Formats: sequence, structure tokens, C-alpha cells
Amino acid sequence: MTNQLMMLSLIVIIPFLGMLFVLTSKDDSLSSHNNSSNVAVFTILSNIIMIWQIFAFIKKTQNGMQLQQTIRWLDYLGINFVFAVDNMSLLLILAVHIIILGGIIFIRTEDIKQKAMMAFSLLFLSMTTGLFISNDIFSFFIFYEGMLLPLFMLIGMHGELKKNSLLNGFFIYNLIGCIIFLLGILWVYKNDGIVSMEAFARLSSRKSYIPWIWLAFTIAFMFRIPIWPFHYFIAAINTKLRNPLVFIEVSLLPLSGLYALYRFWPNYIPLEISQHFVWINVIGVLTMLFISLIGFANSDSQYRVFAYSTIYYIMYLLGIFSQNKNIFANLNYALFGFLLVLGGLEVVTAYIRRQELLHASSSQGFLCRARRLSLIYSFLIFSAVGYPISSMFTNNFLILSQLLSVNIHMGAVLALSWLLVSISLISEMLRLKTDNKECFLGKSNDLPKDCFIYMLIIIFMLLMSFIHPLWFVFTS
Repeated sequence: MTNQLMMLSLIVIIPFLGMLFVLTSKDDSLSSHNNSSNVAVFTILSNIIMIWQIFAFIKKTQNGMQLQQTIRWLDYLGINFVFAVDNMSLLLILAVHIIILGGIIFIRTEDIKQKAMMAFSLLFLSMTTGLFISNDIFSFFIFYEGMLLPLFMLIGMHGELKKNSLLNGFFIYNLIGCIIFLLGILWVYKNDGIVSMEAFARLSSRKSYIPWIWLAFTIAFMFRIPIWPFHYFIAAINTKLRNPLVFIEVSLLPLSGLYALYRFWPNYIPLEISQHFVWINVIGVLTMLFISLIGFANSDSQYRVFAYSTIYYIMYLLGIFSQNKNIFANLNYALFGFLLVLGGLEVVTAYIRRQELLHASSSQGFLCRARRLSLIYSFLIFSAVGYPISSMFTNNFLILSQLLSVNIHMGAVLALSWLLVSISLISEMLRLKTDNKECFLGKSNDLPKDCFIYMLIIIFMLLMSFIHPLWFVFTS
């Protein structure tokens, strides 16, 4: 059992050690680029194997966190690092590793600051993994805020942003959410001595300040989700990113807020509080409609991918607020499939954009000649728009039907937003499949073999997640 528990610490430590190895490599040489990316790929693959092993040690049918590990910190104050996992956290950790690996494979040959990018990406991966296994409010806070440091560095160095004021505003924006979160944690600890996240969820709402704490935490976490009025800086940063690895990592920021809401949301919501959730639903569906309309009218493929991710994040947010047990039971599988599709779409979209720039040629008709790219891109689009070929399908149907049953008007707006995003993605695919004699991109510009193999693995995992979500776990 000790070895099993130590594996939780290892999946946080391994990416951190990988970062240290990257930092020891020499600078300004092609071999340095190769060494940095090779270390990053080896580190992530090692952690994926470790995560797969952890799946074998947890009980798939058991609710709650398992394999709890306590690391002594401020023992005299009753504050220690407590790590634990369940199917939800492990699936998200696995998905994050897989899509970051895809971003690294794509940019490993580019002439950019590979050393810094790989180092900060591995640090970001370590912090994100720590977030998903944290089971006490203090370690959760440390990892929740710790993932911002490498993210800010990556955006500043590789985000291709023309305005420093935008990055500064993004920093201040997240700092406000951080302060609200910290004040809520300290208040709960001071008044109730609560450290465990599970104990926080069981706090009685009869205490006058508890609803205010829930409100503070909800606002703090909403700062990371692209819903009005919290969407401006997230949209401004994401839509200007042209590096696929940085885009993928920034796109994981809303996931941290969504996961935090999932973990901290109480087991029981009094009626006098839950009746106000309708306003969150209204704001959510209106934000979805606004973003989907812009994505529909915008010809930039990057913005369309961003619009797709925004629609789905808000839809899963509404699923959490619905308090529907069936939605909760399937949310982990839906998020797993969504992240794989999002990462895959960004990689192939960035590849097409890079070919356009390198050859100064329109990409219209590119898929008519690039067979490997056509296969991958078509499958990802069909999965993104809701075809029943991945684990996203079931939960999307449940959330839509739940919202329609509560308020048919809001459900109709959600369906319309989903439809607009789907049309924008399909229209982009049709543009790439419409033959054009002026397109000089051909077979020689098709997906490289390493990217193609990676994408085939993504497709296989998406298909298997629909048939049996935990197909890769051989023991209970």
C-alpha cells in the first residue's frame, strides 16, 4: 500500500524533475532543441505509464477519493498536504498529459526557445497534476495558483501578444480571484478548523456565513471560466495565441475553475440559495450565444476552436450547477473526450495554418490532397459537433435535456449556440475539402508520421471511450 500511495507524489514530482533536466541542457543549438523536447516527451510518457498503473489500484465503482496520502507540513496547525484520487481526477490528469504531449510533438522542430518552453510546460504539468490530486484546501490553493506562474511566462514569451497591458491585466484579473479564494479558505479554517475538501462540502448551511463562503468560492472559480463578465481576458489571450502548445495550456485554465467548482460544491444546497441558480444559467447561455455568433461570423480558424472550447466549458458548468446525479456520474468521461478533441483540433489547425504561412498558399482544397490530415481532421470535427463517437455524446445529451426540462427557452438557446459552433466547424472542414487549383499544398505537406501516429492514438481512445470509458483498466 505504501508504494501505491507514493505513486501520487511521483506523478507530481516526475514532471518537476523533467523540468530540472531540461534546464541543465545547453542553449542555442539544434541539439539543445532536440534534447529539451526529447526529455519532455520521455517525462510525459513515463508519467502516463505511472497514471495507468494507479488506475489499476483504485476501485472504479467506489465513490469518493481513494489512495489517500498525507505529507506532513504544518502539523502543529493541523495543516498537511493530503493527496487522493478518483476516476474523475485520474481521467483529467491523463487527458492533460496526452494533449500537452501532442503540442510538444508538433512544435519540437520549430526554431523557437525550446528550452524555456519545455521547462515551463513541464512545471505547468506538475502544478496541474498536483491540483487534481489535492484533497485539502491549502494544497489545492497552492497548486491552483501555482499553475499560473509557468502559464504567465509561456504567454509572455511565446504568446505573440502585442500589448503588454493585456498580459498585465490578465495577471491582475487572476490575482483578484486568488485573493477571494484565499480569504474564503482562511475564514473557514479560522471558524471551523476545516482542512479537508470533503469536510468543507459537508458544512452545514445553517451557519450564517457559509452561503457567503460558497458565493466567494464560486466567484473566485468563475474568474477562470469564460462566462460573462469573466470572459474578456480569457478570450483576449486565447484568440491571439498562435503557438499550439501554449494555446492548449491556456485552454486548460477554465478546466481548473470547473474542477474546483466540482470539488468544492456542497453536497446539499438549500432551496433559498438554489433558486438563484437560474441567473447563472441565463448568463451562461447568453454568453454561449454571443461567443458562438462571433465564431460563426469569424473566418479565423483559431477563434472557431476557441468558440468551441468556450461553449463546452460553459455547458459543463451548467451541468455542475444542475446538481443532476446522472450528469455528475458522466462528467469525467465527457471532459476526457472533450479535452482530447480540443487538443487534437488545435494541433491540426495549427499545422494547416503553418503550411499556409510557409508556402504562402491558400489552404482551400488542402484536404483533397493530404489524405492523412483529411482523415484526422474529419474525425475530430465529427466528434466535436456531437456525433456519437466519443464519451462526450452522452453527457451533452443529458445537459441539454436537463436544461430543456427546467426552462425550454434557455435550452433552446443552448441548442442554438451548439448548432452555430457546429456549423462554423463543419464549414471550415468543407472549405478545406473544396478543391481549389490555386492551392499549392499537396501530399508533401501532409501530416508527418509522428503527428499522424499520435492522432491515430487519439482517435482510437475517443472511440474506445464511447464503447467503454475505462477500457484500458484491466483490474478493479
